[in-house]
Amino acid sequence: MLRTARRARGLTQVQLARISGTSQATLSAYERGLKSPSLKVAARILASTDHELTLRARIDWVEHEAPGIPKFWVPSMLWAVEPPTCFATLEMPDQIRHSGMRNWNMRDRDGRRGAFEQLVRFALPQQMIRWIDGGLLIDLWEELDLPDPVRRSWQPAIELANHPTAADALLFFIKDKDPETAPTARVRGFDVVPPPRPPEPRQQRRTRFDPRPPESD
Repeated sequence: MLRTARRARGLTQVQLARISGTSQATLSAYERGLKSPSLKVAARILASTDHELTLRARIDWVEHEAPGIPKFWVPSMLWAVEPPTCFATLEMPDQIRHSGMRNWNMRDRDGRRGAFEQLVRFALPQQMIRWIDGGLLIDLWEELDLPDPVRRSWQPAIELANHPTAADALLFFIKDKDPETAPTARVRGFDVVPPPRPPEPRQQRRTRFDPRPPESD
């Protein structure tokens, strides 16, 4: 992971070691798997390459069978594919209309629809998870040419991803603890506005205590 991030930024080990406060020998050991950094250290090194640690959902897949159609795979939930990958041009056969090999330009709505039809019906999980973006799939779902068994099997994942939600964008920005992040991105250099300080309690007037009993008249 560290090596991938370093190469993505075009840095040598010496350069990354210098800007991340790590020795080149230690960084080399991390990249070769001879030593394991703590999460804190790994996050610091990745931050020096403009990357950060994140979570990724693991999708369960089940192979389904139905009369008259090839076996097909169905996920437990949808996922996101970042641009520009989700708008790639795929070269693969048209197995629905049997028009031979085709280039499916997913920047174009019709091309994206054709690619999704091929992938949902015939692709393996490792192919679908690379090219199908959940949001784009939902946008086209009702337009896809899919057999009823395929559509019914995918419907729970579609409904789970399409569950109605509402958010007050202004309220989110003001009150959310980390409003500058999305699941896969962060605004560089954005400082969260600290909440206003609560008003200081008013000081009560102090009276001097005199232990002597009051004088009688």
